[in-house]
Amino acid sequence: MGEKLMMNKKLLTFALTVTALAFLATSCGTPAQPTEPDIAPTQPPATATIEPTVTPKPTKKVPLTGPLATAAALNAQVTIVPATPIGGYDASGLTDDDYVGIVKQAWHIINANYVRDTFNGVDWDAIYDKYVILAEDVQSSEELWDLVADLVHELKDDHSRFVPPGNMEGEFGVGGNNGEALPWTGISVWPGPSREDEYFYAWDVCQYGPAADVGMVRGDVILAVDGEELVPGEDGFTSEQTRAVAFGTGGSTVTLTVQSGPDEAPRDLTLTLGGAGGCLDWHHEIVSKSPYIGYIRIMDFDGDAASNIMNAIKDMEASQPLDGLILDVRHNPGGNSDDSSGIFADGLVGTEGPLREGQQRTSYRIRGVDWNDITPLVVLTDGSSHSAADYFPAALKELGRATIIGMNSAGNTEGIISFGLADGTLIRLAVMTMALNDGTLLEGVGVTPDIEVPLGMFGLRQQPYDVQLQAAIDYLSK
Repeated sequence: MGEKLMMNKKLLTFALTVTALAFLATSCGTPAQPTEPDIAPTQPPATATIEPTVTPKPTKKVPLTGPLATAAALNAQVTIVPATPIGGYDASGLTDDDYVGIVKQAWHIINANYVRDTFNGVDWDAIYDKYVILAEDVQSSEELWDLVADLVHELKDDHSRFVPPGNMEGEFGVGGNNGEALPWTGISVWPGPSREDEYFYAWDVCQYGPAADVGMVRGDVILAVDGEELVPGEDGFTSEQTRAVAFGTGGSTVTLTVQSGPDEAPRDLTLTLGGAGGCLDWHHEIVSKSPYIGYIRIMDFDGDAASNIMNAIKDMEASQPLDGLILDVRHNPGGNSDDSSGIFADGLVGTEGPLREGQQRTSYRIRGVDWNDITPLVVLTDGSSHSAADYFPAALKELGRATIIGMNSAGNTEGIISFGLADGTLIRLAVMTMALNDGTLLEGVGVTPDIEVPLGMFGLRQQPYDVQLQAAIDYLSK
């Protein structure tokens, strides 16, 4: 579960988000260039790995040992735990070329640890028989990796997947491009347009950079990249489309077809890729003086999020108490929001754990209150509010503390553990999820807003505040 799993940006999966573009949420200040984290392959740790996102509280880090311990794994803050035996299967004697044994190991890992013992309706015993037979014909590591990937895909779970060596950088977001900065457009779209959006918005345009140089602003709608129309699929826009907007399609320039308003014709803008600065960051301001309403854009729930929120409140209340507060977690990739929720509320939200017969689930409780529990709150959400940004509005809504406005959050609430196979590759497996007090699961659904407000084609460009933020102001003003 995303939030309880303290999901940091380097470890955030891209089942629903664009890991490769995490850098786009850069802070304002000195112009800088992003790095793309899924280019250079690296070797994974050989033992089972649990990211810091697995437990409700930070886990003790165990030093990496052995020939496959890498700087990438250290940078990703991977915690090492014993890998064998798993589910009654001892893989300690396996070798890299024991293809049948590695397939059996992968099956047993999933069998013993997957979040649902129904395996989403798949006959998991029959899968074992099928894949052991297929493994007998495997002749190379590459064929093995394809087979194990297919095995994991049998779950039909967007979060669970096999990670071969060449995909390690894309998973953990470290060391990409040999640490060198890549030229880009200066358009922040990470972690991608919300799944409900029909249009590809410039979620933010850095103050300095190629997009700003040609006059683009936040809320512009990008219709095409180098003549290729941007059309969303069933699950929204793809990582390839997002990458094209950020990095172009090859060469030093990219041409974006952009429309800035209903009365303006689309226009082609050619951007010379380069560095950018003054990009999307934490922000707070007073959006109404009477009543006195504050606004905080929460970029993520990493490290200092709770302190940042408290400092913003303190700054806005320097002259008088707030009559209302808007907390914006749209396009927020997650982290750990427990402390942030505890600023405003206290109480039992639900349970967390596996959905397996006979296995215990633990209580998910918010402990506070660090500010107050009476000032009216609105939380803004959208389809790119992931992980901790699912948990934050869920907790405040469940405890009756906030009104949710916008669109459904992402529903990215499964907890992921990385299990190492004998050849040093990984299976990233969903092992737990969160349920509200009444048993409602958020996975794949998200938090339903109390007041649904779609952006529409140009709602993000509305001035002085976008349509969702304005709806929050209007609600609190009444």
